[in-house]
Amino acid sequence: MSFIEEIAPYAQKIQKEFNILASLIIAQAILESNWGKSGLAVNGHNLFGIKGTYNGQSITMQTTEYKIVNGKNVPYQVNAAFRKYPSWYESLYDLANLYKNGVSWDRNKYTNIIGEKDYKKAANDIQADGFATDPNYAAKVVNIIESFNLTKYDVKNEPKPNGDQKYTVVTSVNAYVTAADAKAGKNIKGTVKAGTYFVFNKSDGMINVTTKPGAPGSWINPNENKAAAPVYHSVVKGDTVSELAVKYGASQADIKKWNNLNDDYLIKIGERIRVK
Repeated sequence: MSFIEEIAPYAQKIQKEFNILASLIIAQAILESNWGKSGLAVNGHNLFGIKGTYNGQSITMQTTEYKIVNGKNVPYQVNAAFRKYPSWYESLYDLANLYKNGVSWDRNKYTNIIGEKDYKKAANDIQADGFATDPNYAAKVVNIIESFNLTKYDVKNEPKPNGDQKYTVVTSVNAYVTAADAKAGKNIKGTVKAGTYFVFNKSDGMINVTTKPGAPGSWINPNENKAAAPVYHSVVKGDTVSELAVKYGASQADIKKWNNLNDDYLIKIGERIRVK
């Protein structure tokens, strides 16, 4: 089985989840890893030279760094830890996550390639976004795609997993990186605010919601998306809306809305009103 045949199903799976062209992912893997023959690829399934650890696993390799000496960039060799993956898939998935989530100082750095259907534009966008310093990087990626007809692996006319289905978040919920994270309640990356979203994908009972149809968003656990049961209070002598708002942690405006009160906020003894 050729390298392309090995990784193509993974790239197609990633396209379905992240809406990133499979042809682009395959071509980059070929270029970055020398067809899966680089030291990192052979020993750690690391196709893109991503440093650090993966589930606590790493591989130490010698790499070239640069330092300024007398005003010039001078190369030198250092040992560095690179992520060691259990298979090609995790390495490809990490790249897709980078494109989706960007870097700490620019979360939108690569989002212009998500949903892009033109492989030439996607390749040029990656170079313009600063993924590689090689001025011919985009041209090399395009050449690989065309030389090996990689566009045949792109998932064409694939319907969205749930069409234009929408999902309402009734209260702010945790946002997760993957469906597995949402199910386990770990790796929280932020929150999804209350509102109505498009459904990008569903997996194992979890839902990926997005504001942009066709583009991946955040995974949420629908079990967390439950509005609290309304709380009611029977009005006694001396009660005021302002005091009840403080007591129950609500706003006066909400109490007014829930109970259709007039602007004078008048409540009557014995009246049962919603306070939360």
